[in-house]
Amino acid sequence: MNIETKVKEILCELSGEETVENTDHLQGDLALDSLMMVTMLVEIEEAFDIELDEADMNPFDLGTVQNVIDMVAKYCGDENE
Repeated sequence: MNIETKVKEILCELSGEETVENTDHLQGDLALDSLMMVTMLVEIEEAFDIELDEADMNPFDLGTVQNVIDMVAKYCGDENE
């Protein structure tokens, strides 16, 4: 499963949406609150077996689905598992 697919799967689960688009805003379009944003970061660390730097742990720096995908890609490279 590639990075984009897995990130979208996590976000669908958290938001309750059936599908998410790369341009969707995490708070506006997907209605993620602060607890859900932190949960998202924890789930991403577990799903991709990565440890996010403290600088990347501010969930409010992540505005869109694409921002999350880009952040994960930074840690995983552009691997498509």
